Amino acid sequence: MRRVVITGVGAVSPHGLGAEAYWAAVLAGKSSTGTLTRFDPSAFAARVAGQVPAFKTQEFMPKAYRKAVRIMARDIELAVVAADFAVRDAKLATRGVLESSGEKILSDGFFKPDPTRVGCNIGAGMICADLNELTAAMVVARNDDGTLSLAKWGKSEDATKPSGMESLTPLWLLKYLPNMLACHVSIIHDTQGPSNTITCAQASAGLALAEAARTIMRGNADVALVGGCESKVHPMGLMRWTKLDRLTTEHNADPERACRPMDEQASGSVLAEGGAVLVIESLEHAQKRGAKILAEVAGMGATATGVGVRDTEPTGQAMAAAMNKALKDAHIGADAISMMVPPGFGMKATDLAEAAAIKTIFGPRPVPVVPLRGGIGDCGAGVQALDLVGGVLALRDQGIPPAVNCPRPIAGLNVPAGKMNGPVDAVLILASALGGQNSAVILKRFVA
Repeated sequence: MRRVVITGVGAVSPHGLGAEAYWAAVLAGKSSTGTLTRFDPSAFAARVAGQVPAFKTQEFMPKAYRKAVRIMARDIELAVVAADFAVRDAKLATRGVLESSGEKILSDGFFKPDPTRVGCNIGAGMICADLNELTAAMVVARNDDGTLSLAKWGKSEDATKPSGMESLTPLWLLKYLPNMLACHVSIIHDTQGPSNTITCAQASAGLALAEAARTIMRGNADVALVGGCESKVHPMGLMRWTKLDRLTTEHNADPERACRPMDEQASGSVLAEGGAVLVIESLEHAQKRGAKILAEVAGMGATATGVGVRDTEPTGQAMAAAMNKALKDAHIGADAISMMVPPGFGMKATDLAEAAAIKTIFGPRPVPVVPLRGGIGDCGAGVQALDLVGGVLALRDQGIPPAVNCPRPIAGLNVPAGKMNGPVDAVLILASALGGQNSAVILKRFVA
């Protein structure tokens, strides 16, 4: 089984564009959650969100492909931008990079990979349809009393006018399929190797990484783009999480303090958008092309609890089992972990279950626990991808970042209030989806 290393990272988060912007804010202990401005949230009790700063997706793709932005939902755009950052950080001259920057980059140390040996595994969530676009079409198909007519939706009573369905662009559905994140990224960068989409909410990115890493280990690919992206900053996303009682409503006046994972005063989650893409490749491939190696993928584990989306498995045993599997896969003990990144939803029941899982694995040892989403909120399928980037950069810089909004850690956990110096030899990243899936990944400092 071949060793797998990480050679590039790209992030898009409320902290900014690019992994370095994300990491700088994390190290500074910054909170980037704020008042929700993407749409009018006044009808909702929770009006706080983690929103990505403005950007133009066209600037991160080849000119010939820019028209495709018209059929990209927000989630897809996030993935396209993150992937562009990642392949450039890894100095891979993919088709997208070559068409944007020209052959001259090959003289700058960029390497042109064999596209048939490059895979693409990206986690995605349930993409919400644009309500203005959908409502405009539904208005065409309404009855006189204002209700929706399915007959008028499918066929107009006036042959000179479109039906409700015909009022939508013919490619409308392609904007909202979860596999479109990996689809567009693979088209832009011409990744012809194994590809897949994982839709397991917050655990998606780790599961996508695990599948792609196993593919490389078996020799079925040399390189893969992996990660996850999602935008939950949408009226339907806000409505759904409101009805599921997941969101805090106590910090509308001080939104930067709203997201408080693993803290005794946590009162609920904060919706967000963002995610990340990482470049992984076999050690032999990376060394042969002279790539910089940021970290090694050492161990992976996954479990499921079988609970519903409203429930939490209180003992944390399934989460602990996922971490234990990752440790066994990495052939190390819990005492070798320098830093642990928990899910940290900011909901009392889930945070306590996570704390129980951490205690099960680490016992009385005060391993530093850093809930990275404290400054950005929960961006669903993108959140573990950002946690993975945080783990990679902690290994690269040999330092442990501070937690945000966690002055009173629950269950006596060792949550650092300030930046801690290394050494950082191994990082364990745990994700738990609100639906039962758990993903644990162990990253190690690369040693030849």
